[in-house]
Amino acid sequence: MIKSFFSITVCFLLFAHVSFSQTPIPEKKKDTIKKQQGGINLDMLDGDMFDTGTEEVTVVENNLDEVETKKSFWKEYVFSPSRLGASYEFTYNFTDPTEVIKNRFAFRIEYSKFLFNNLFVQLDTKSFIFMDGDSRSRELTYFNNDDFERANVGFGSITRNAFIQYSYKQSSFKVGIQTLAWGESDFAAVTDEINPFDFRDPLNLNIDELRVGQFMVGLNFYTSIGNFSSFFVPNAKFNLFPKEGTRFFEDPFAGTDIVTQEVDDGKNSIEYGFRWKKAFEKSDVSLIVTSLIDNNLAQEQVNPNLVLLREKRFTTVGMSFNYAIGNLLIRGENAIKFPRTFNTASLELIERNAFDTSLGFEYGLNSTTTFTLELVNNHVIDWTEDIVGVPRNNFTAFFVVVKELMKNNLSLNYITMYNGPNTTFFNLLSGAYKLNDNMTLSLDAIIPITNDEQSA
Repeated sequence: MIKSFFSITVCFLLFAHVSFSQTPIPEKKKDTIKKQQGGINLDMLDGDMFDTGTEEVTVVENNLDEVETKKSFWKEYVFSPSRLGASYEFTYNFTDPTEVIKNRFAFRIEYSKFLFNNLFVQLDTKSFIFMDGDSRSRELTYFNNDDFERANVGFGSITRNAFIQYSYKQSSFKVGIQTLAWGESDFAAVTDEINPFDFRDPLNLNIDELRVGQFMVGLNFYTSIGNFSSFFVPNAKFNLFPKEGTRFFEDPFAGTDIVTQEVDDGKNSIEYGFRWKKAFEKSDVSLIVTSLIDNNLAQEQVNPNLVLLREKRFTTVGMSFNYAIGNLLIRGENAIKFPRTFNTASLELIERNAFDTSLGFEYGLNSTTTFTLELVNNHVIDWTEDIVGVPRNNFTAFFVVVKELMKNNLSLNYITMYNGPNTTFFNLLSGAYKLNDNMTLSLDAIIPITNDEQSA
């Protein structure tokens, strides 16, 4: 099954590091013209009687100082640390049935600022308007001048980071909404399953953009024997999938009387983890231990009409590394996860341990050309035929070419992905041209090839 998608994205950077120029204000001088008031020459009056000249000048100077202070405040704490971006994205499916996939505006606010030498504040949030034809738009009814109207529109937002960080000597403490990336893979979640992912737009391959921020507390210590990091999540969140009524929604129980229900087993939903990372001259290595709630709720059918959705905890013990040899960077990850939860054909739960691994090679031919090859395998230990939907070994290969042209104003990217044992190819050709400092135009051509019509 072959489908092709064509995407256009126009991005605007409305303001970044805005600065103001101030026109010097000339020093106030005494008037040389004699003023008359009621026929009386003011210069003839006793200065003690109407000693307002000095007071008036002082008031003006104070006002000027206040204006300068206000300008400095807005510049330093609001405009300079802020970036406001707007983008429009359009994606069209050229194969039957031809249709619009994306037709949306997005507005992004980024803010980062150091305060008092040891405080750091960061915000990264994005809002969307899903227009007519977009896969996530819905029919909306409203009244216009008392007339009943209909429109297809939707709204959404996502906040990846909104936190404050306090640093003291060789340590830092961070609290708020965060995305935490401990893994080295650009495409796979081997040790990097701390944050849930947003799968509401399945055509997105960028793992950084897929991460969903969640509230957590982070603690870091920097020592001569390595960097120690830890995190604590008081209430775990889960992957986001297409909702009913949207383009990519699929009901696994369509045509049946089965209903689903989330259950509270009385267990806590906290998550926590620890990492040690040591950097050497041309390499680094990390050891990672985490206790997480699976980002997907486990489905267990308890009677013919009811499927319960349960939270399942698992532990990850893994390691990652980077090693540079000239222009070649080798990176890898390995992790054993226990226990992972799978389903049988009758939606019973079965637990098995899993071992995931990735190995990547990134070669910089020159300053403008980069080749990347990454191999990923997800292995289920003691796999049996009772497990459905997950093979013993699920392997994926990625090949990426990045080329910069026209003084790095034009970027071309080609990504091809092969997934087995059920043969699936995914091809993405993208280009981004920087028109100026405030505007970028990007074009994407997406061609998925699969044996499964539903996955296309």
